[in-house]
Amino acid sequence: MPKASKAEVAARVDAVLRIRLDGAQFHDIVQYAAAHGWGVEERQLWNYVRKAGELLVERGERSRRRAVALHLARRDALYARAVEAADYRTALAVLADAAKLQGLYVSDRELKEVARLAAAQAARVRELEARLDGRPAEAAAVGDGPGDRPPDEGRDGGPG
Repeated sequence: MPKASKAEVAARVDAVLRIRLDGAQFHDIVQYAAAHGWGVEERQLWNYVRKAGELLVERGERSRRRAVALHLARRDALYARAVEAADYRTALAVLADAAKLQGLYVSDRELKEVARLAAAQAARVRELEARLDGRPAEAAAVGDGPGDRPPDEGRDGGPG
């Protein structure tokens, strides 16, 4: 059987996507391909399934970008109307909502995760410094690195 053209492959991938969205399993795709005379091996069908998944992601990303752009444009219009009406509280709320939609605010959970990661990195740095200084790693873990001294102590351990 001759090799399928790019247009045929695109049509097949689209068909696979449609039937997958309807809940088809791989054996259903095999039956569909046979019924439509595609004359391809299972390996090629798996390629169609993979491409259909990629197409779904691509379409989802495009529609998400479009939806976000539409929502931001609507907020811009609301902001302009609120400022024009001297309703600054509403204008600020619209700005805050747009910033949230764009991911400009960081949640408390994200801040805690960043703090946890920073603490883990600091512990790792202390451990590496201890290894360089020839100290046991346990000593580094309890915080005897150079940044762990109280601010009134000098380098010799006495008052600064």
